[in-house]
Amino acid sequence: MRSVASCAPVLIGCQEGAPLEAESAAWGAMGQPAKVLQLFKTLHRTRQQVFKNDKRALEAARVKINEEFKKHKNETSPEKIKEMMKLGSDVELLLRTAVIQGIHTDHDTLQLVPRKDLLTENVPYCDAPTQKQ
Repeated sequence: MRSVASCAPVLIGCQEGAPLEAESAAWGAMGQPAKVLQLFKTLHRTRQQVFKNDKRALEAARVKINEEFKKHKNETSPEKIKEMMKLGSDVELLLRTAVIQGIHTDHDTLQLVPRKDLLTENVPYCDAPTQKQ
């Protein structure tokens, strides 16, 4: 049986947009390696959405994601792998929910460009919330 760590070299060697169905199908029965691959792909998709039209940020995020997966490719401890998976999921959530692009329009002006999924209905503050019934 392969360890989760043995999947990392395959993950790092994959080019963005390359077909991964064969690898995914082979790992599907194994569980954990498929989750590592899914997290890797999710991080890259989130990176593409969050840093859309910013080539420098897209490249920096791509390099960082690949570097972190490659750095831990030989990890075999299930606890450590689970901890790193949690960290990766937290990073993906943070990128998706807290990062907004800004464009310098003048030397002292920044125009924010929020994604549609970040725009929510504004709810007024309530000093004494009522309980739902």
